[in-house]
Amino acid sequence: MGRSRGRRRRHVQNKPLEGLRVTDFGWILSIPHATAWLGTLGADVVRVETEVRLDLIRVQGMNRGVDGVMGLNRSGAFNGLNYSKRGVTLNLQKPEGRDLALRLVEQSDIVTENFSTGVIERLGLGYEELCKVRPDLIMLSGSPVGLTGPEAMATGWGPTTLAYTGLPWITGYRDGPPAAYGGAYPDFMIGVQMVFSILVALHERERTGKGQHIDLSMAETVAAMTPEPLLDHEFNGRDATRDGNRHPVFAPQGVYRTAGDDTWIAISIETDDQWAALVDAMGSPDWALGPDLATAGGRRARHDDIDRGITAWTSSHETHGLAGLLQSVGIPAAPSWGPRDLAADGMLRERRFLTPIRHTEVGEREVAGLPSRFSAMPELAYGPAPMLGEHNREVFCDLLGVPEEEYERLCADGVIG
Repeated sequence: MGRSRGRRRRHVQNKPLEGLRVTDFGWILSIPHATAWLGTLGADVVRVETEVRLDLIRVQGMNRGVDGVMGLNRSGAFNGLNYSKRGVTLNLQKPEGRDLALRLVEQSDIVTENFSTGVIERLGLGYEELCKVRPDLIMLSGSPVGLTGPEAMATGWGPTTLAYTGLPWITGYRDGPPAAYGGAYPDFMIGVQMVFSILVALHERERTGKGQHIDLSMAETVAAMTPEPLLDHEFNGRDATRDGNRHPVFAPQGVYRTAGDDTWIAISIETDDQWAALVDAMGSPDWALGPDLATAGGRRARHDDIDRGITAWTSSHETHGLAGLLQSVGIPAAPSWGPRDLAADGMLRERRFLTPIRHTEVGEREVAGLPSRFSAMPELAYGPAPMLGEHNREVFCDLLGVPEEEYERLCADGVIG
């Protein structure tokens, strides 16, 4: 693979992307998630922010630090999405800010951005302009529905982009409206696709010596992960319907209340043998013994009755113990966890998915790390998210060679900032 020109980072063990540099103009969720993974794998990610328009995640997610004071560097969401990066502030609307950005790109292998379509070009930082200073550049642009096509100028983020994918249409209860997913669900899936796309482009550049522009559609990414409804329509002329937690073939399927405050268990019966095991676990109640329930088709026809019977049983049991009991007899079952349960789970911590990172202002906090475990790299080296403008002098003076006097002037003029 090509490597960045200019100063190299000190070698750190277990960082396979060491020597690559990323200039990251992305913000909010999807690209920050992607570049945090690239940084953890060794790339030198330089996150470019501006004080003119602060990242919403910095502002909306502000928390208290170790001293109990709120601050822009203390957002749990920002720190959890931007670890393993350096950070600078730069006003790209000023000509000198654009010039510094071009100098940084010249020293970079990869550029990422998810501005609204057309903004990066209006800033004079479009792919064609950047290739003039770095011909083998790989640039990734993320947008709701892609940079071409009739909806190319559409703006939006996770919840609104989902509407283009068909996923909300098939999500919800029978006779109810399409249901949105909680939070910004697709952004994290999209971030993973961004990492994959960048690594593919890097591999191609190693073979050919040529960079390229990656046009990544958020909507297409999600649609590609849920192809069955589209294929069913294309091949069979059938339109998917909303049916809650139920499955078109297997029964019963559902999430059932257990004996606690808002606690639930997911149960998924796929075979007749599993159904028989569930009936036995429930103590063979009369309602579950009818011959019409011996097949999946019969169970689908009486799903409402089955759900009521299962709920009457699960609601008197503790979630984790019940899940263990059902799993021990071959029934797919799992507690329906909330954030508190995830944070307390020993498995996630033992496997280092929940990874502690020490930050100057917020102290030691755990972040959601990479979900892959590499046999040759058992311990990845995570670093804290940057404070606002933390690495300005390091990047502009040390890396780009801006003289001290000029650096001070650029700060005073609001170019750096």
